[in-house]
Amino acid sequence: APVVTPTDAPVVTPTDAPKPVVTEKKANPLKATAKTKTVKAKNAKKKKTTIKKAITVKGAQGAVSYAKVKKGSTSKIYKKVTVNKKTGAITLKKGKYAKKTYKVVVKVTAKGNANYKAGSKTVTVKIKVK
Repeated sequence: APVVTPTDAPVVTPTDAPKPVVTEKKANPLKATAKTKTVKAKNAKKKKTTIKKAITVKGAQGAVSYAKVKKGSTSKIYKKVTVNKKTGAITLKKGKYAKKTYKVVVKVTAKGNANYKAGSKTVTVKIKVK
């Protein structure tokens, strides 16, 4: 069979191909601040205590998630605390707590979006048991 080479077909070399427009994603303008929250020891002894609004997040681009961080947290309280991944609410397990201030370090992460990179901030929530 004769080999047919189309001569009128345009030859596209990589240099002629349109370059994809790459826009540099901006850093996530995530800001997170933590508050000191007070818990009554006698209440914590009877039932689990949920601390809401301990962390304020502003300017986050993309979905926000929360996670407790062992480094910097008071070791005695670390295992007795859970941090809600979606809301950031901190729950203290029912139990006996010494009347003092505990620290819970929380990493706040914003996923980013088409214009912003993912970003995270680490904050320390102080839980005052009295």
